[in-house]
Amino acid sequence: MRSLIFRFAGFTGAPIISALAPFIILPVVSRVVGDGGWANFSAGQSIGILGMVGILFGWGVLGPVRVARSGSDHEKALILRESLRSRLLLAAVVVPVVGVVTWLICSEAYRIESVAVAVAMALGGLTPAWFCIGEGNPRGVMVYDALPKLGASLVALPIIGFSGQVLWYPILLALFTLPAFSLHAWFTVREHAHPDYHPLPVGQVLRSLVPTAAIDATGNAYGSTAIPIATAGLSPADASAFASADRVYRIGTLAVVAVANAFQAWVLENGAADPHRRNLLALATHGVLGLLGGVAIAALGPWATGLVFGPQVAAQPVPSALYAVAFVCISLATPLIRNLLIPAGRFRVVLVATIAAAVIGLTVMLSGAHVGSAPVIAAGVAASELTALIVLAGPALTELRRVRPAPAA
Repeated sequence: MRSLIFRFAGFTGAPIISALAPFIILPVVSRVVGDGGWANFSAGQSIGILGMVGILFGWGVLGPVRVARSGSDHEKALILRESLRSRLLLAAVVVPVVGVVTWLICSEAYRIESVAVAVAMALGGLTPAWFCIGEGNPRGVMVYDALPKLGASLVALPIIGFSGQVLWYPILLALFTLPAFSLHAWFTVREHAHPDYHPLPVGQVLRSLVPTAAIDATGNAYGSTAIPIATAGLSPADASAFASADRVYRIGTLAVVAVANAFQAWVLENGAADPHRRNLLALATHGVLGLLGGVAIAALGPWATGLVFGPQVAAQPVPSALYAVAFVCISLATPLIRNLLIPAGRFRVVLVATIAAAVIGLTVMLSGAHVGSAPVIAAGVAASELTALIVLAGPALTELRRVRPAPAA
């Protein structure tokens, strides 16, 4: 339990810093670009997240499990080498696509800045955060992922405030994060590389990641497309208000990620005395987090976004309430996937859940864009997460029953 407390403190601190970074810079950005450019800039960030998922190609899902179960530092270094080779190859393809798609979706207002932030966000797929999570190393997440993002925001803040040029933010984000990612790779591979451990060919690595990459990509098909859909289907003012509601939700999910990161290596730890109890504790914690976070998003979202981003782009009450439902569902579903189904090799179940969620969610979201309704688009986000939770719950509870409880004293 003591190890969990330390991990929880560390893994919570890093996402809090990551959450502070956009809160520091985005209020300035929203006021500089106005209600027309805010939707475009937010769309660029969302498209960049999709690009990041494409570069990660499943490493963020399966990578922590492989690292947590590896038998030596040499094996961990081999895993990192395999991931770097595959992700650098994918980055060469994904980054140009992200730039082109963002250019086509966004209107004239701050289009170049939106493309730049999409590219900078996509390059986040080279992060070593998943590797540090698998190691149970919150310090690594802090040093190589969270602090560079915070540093970029702190340096960009006065520059944008004085110059009014938001292009500085994506430039500085790339300049701060890419060297940090490179340093982690250099130190890890140099220290733990072994001549008897040879990385697999890139093609073989990518083929092995297809199931988890499909899960990740399908999940983000409905998880990160709401803002681009709203940007394309709503007026600039309505799209900007919708983007603010989505922003609160995305920042809230950092808390879900923090809790999941803290629990994953602990729950999956080799030789754990009572993995069944550890899974139950993770599920209960995520349930409480979901309820508290959902209430906060519904009750405080419109007020908080008006205060932080400006009243002209404040979130509306109905979309905020629907995003609250989505938050409850994603918080409950996360430990089912990360601690039970993926470690058990139930990739097909997770893929079916994400496909069902994507079909239902995107159908509703596109319908909302067609009729110009922000609440309907938000309902699509809530419907997708609820669908995923319903499909996952039964198989995950079956796997939980298979986890052997600790013997009675």
